[in-house]
Amino acid sequence: MVEIGFIRYTYGYAPAKNGGNTMERRTRFNGKSLFAKLLLGFMIVIFISFAFNLFAYHFFYDQMRDQLIRSNSISVSKTVDGYEKQLSQLDDLLTRYYFDNSVTALKKGNIDSDFPIVNELADEFKSIVGNYNLDLENVFIYFKEQSFVIDKNGYTRAEDMFGKYYVNSEYGSDFWAKQFAEDFHFRAFPSAEFKKYRIDLVTPDQGRYFPIIIKSQIGSQFYIGALVDTDRMFAALKEASDNPFYMTDRSGELFFSTGTRPDKMPELAPDRAYELHANNYFFYQKGLLSGLTYVSVVPYQSVASQLTKMNVLLLTLFAFSILISVAISVLLSVRFKNPVQRIVESLRQMNPAIRHSSSIHEFNVISEGLEHIIESVHRKNSLLQKYGYLDKIKSIQALDTEMQSLVETDRPFHFIMFHIHYTREYELLGNEHPLKATYFLEFINLNVTESFPDSMTMQIEKDRILAIIFTPADVSSDISEKLLYFKRVFDRDKAYYQLTIACQRRLWEPSEFTAAYEAAGEMVRSRKLNDETQIVEDVGATEPLMFWTSEEERSFAAMLEAGNEAQLLALARGSLLRLDKSDASAWHYRQFASDLVSKVLMALMAHKIDTHALYSKGSPFDEIERFVSAEQYALFFERLLGQASALIKEKREARDPIVDFVVRFIEEHYGDDIYQDLIADRLNISTGYLRNYFKEKTGQNLSDYLNEYRIEKAKEMLEVTEDKIQDIAAKVGYQNANSFTRMFRRLTGITPGEYRREKILNPQK
Repeated sequence: MVEIGFIRYTYGYAPAKNGGNTMERRTRFNGKSLFAKLLLGFMIVIFISFAFNLFAYHFFYDQMRDQLIRSNSISVSKTVDGYEKQLSQLDDLLTRYYFDNSVTALKKGNIDSDFPIVNELADEFKSIVGNYNLDLENVFIYFKEQSFVIDKNGYTRAEDMFGKYYVNSEYGSDFWAKQFAEDFHFRAFPSAEFKKYRIDLVTPDQGRYFPIIIKSQIGSQFYIGALVDTDRMFAALKEASDNPFYMTDRSGELFFSTGTRPDKMPELAPDRAYELHANNYFFYQKGLLSGLTYVSVVPYQSVASQLTKMNVLLLTLFAFSILISVAISVLLSVRFKNPVQRIVESLRQMNPAIRHSSSIHEFNVISEGLEHIIESVHRKNSLLQKYGYLDKIKSIQALDTEMQSLVETDRPFHFIMFHIHYTREYELLGNEHPLKATYFLEFINLNVTESFPDSMTMQIEKDRILAIIFTPADVSSDISEKLLYFKRVFDRDKAYYQLTIACQRRLWEPSEFTAAYEAAGEMVRSRKLNDETQIVEDVGATEPLMFWTSEEERSFAAMLEAGNEAQLLALARGSLLRLDKSDASAWHYRQFASDLVSKVLMALMAHKIDTHALYSKGSPFDEIERFVSAEQYALFFERLLGQASALIKEKREARDPIVDFVVRFIEEHYGDDIYQDLIADRLNISTGYLRNYFKEKTGQNLSDYLNEYRIEKAKEMLEVTEDKIQDIAAKVGYQNANSFTRMFRRLTGITPGEYRREKILNPQK
């Protein structure tokens, strides 16, 4: 008798009709076998899946038509919302020019004398066209009486704008002039092909645009217009790319289309948003702001035919999949049963040699997995032990008692920290060079474990590796020999990294894990400026040094503001010389360089100067991380300060008519009672505009510039004259000597009297 799955075969012999014997086979069902349970489960899953899909098919087939209508209605609504929202944004953006002081002043003035305002408006229009996602080709203001237009390219006559530069027979000069007589606030006109003529184009460019005009009830001396790129706007807002799409205006004229328009559009019932006509669905929606009617055409019959074919195919595939599923279920049930049964027998007999060679792949995989589980337990304990020591080092209170039990806290130890600092040469090698943190970890772990078996090596950060050597006696001399060996090995590749090894020649107590870690960190920071592997055995002073005196701070800022490269380099070299005499660490050099780079970048940003030129070799902050000598820092400062000085000089030498007038006026009248309203009146601009313009162009407030200029003049008088302080205050425009003293102290840090005495005592300073 042989049992296979839920079929139990019983073999016997019965006499044959011809006198011989024949084998008789009887079957008996075993419903409790694993094969029967698996096969029954598969059958239930297949039946539930079939019933669900059959129900879903009938339910969703009836919903397809309604879903098609809903989805296309939503698609049209999203498209309309996109158009109307974009037109509304354009309305809000351009309407504000009716309240712009520059436009008002230009309307009242003479265009020939207002070129700064014209250029400013042209720049704003160019920014709107280029920076706003409004799909604009151009924005312009049309002045009626003067018959001129200001657009993104500047000033031009109206007849040239619409007769030479943007040419279309429907939108000629007469069309734009007639719009002054129309009564509306916002109106969009049908799209048309425009030819664009420019001096730099051999042949005219073409584009399809629709005009928009925005008017104000405040006055009709000018209006604001725009040309919107029709195709670009539709491409950005379309929901369905293959369906015809139309837009009509208030009179029913075609505004825009992406397909051939039918001879007759179906009439829409008052309570409906779509109509079925000629096997097509027409979806309508009207825009509130533009008054345009948006129409999307969706073919229905072809889609329905395709859905029917698809459903037939799916049903056929589903029926075929059921047959295949049944066959696979039987085979899988048999394949699952045998290996599981053998594993159960092994576990039942508590056989430790659970892995058996078998022709069944699944059984071998499970057996191997059980072995791997045991191995992973050992690896987990090792990792938990390292995490436990890491928690002890960083004073983290671990709540996991299993982790705490793996950490030994009753043995003294030696503590070694390895800090790896990669050079720029290593980064240039890319992924081809084998040096990685794992290489250092494996090499250090192998050598430390070989000499000190009772030790633990682990990487705690991307550039830091720790080695903890447990020993009852002080083995500092042995450790020093091993560290010298490390130095000889690692110095062979010192072009690619600098390695710092911190290890105090002492035996730490079990409770001093955190103290040992912090001391090693301080020792790493005391590394000197060179490219060799350094072994640090004493805690050095790494407190911040005084890089600049207060006078040097002020001088550096003044020289940087003036773009004086020679003086800046002299100050930087002087600081480097002080660092060298102070036996400063590499960390001190990097701190000083970072401070200097920050000052330079802040000064450039204050002047709104593009700092991209300073990043030709990467970030300056990253660059200073790779230096190993004072000469490298000196060359870096020479390049950085030279570039920064040139940029500041270039910025300062850029002439601006308004800024030049203000500077000359202050230089000629700094001793008078100067106030900003007076300068603004001389320039025929508003005070607020003057303040903002001067700040934008110079990076400095007008009042601050005036005070700084007056104080500089006062410093000259204090040095070369013996006039009283109150007399000097009056000469530089301060009627109150106390106000003069407060301003002098705020800008220089000392009083006028202290400044005069300092110059007398130190005339060369």
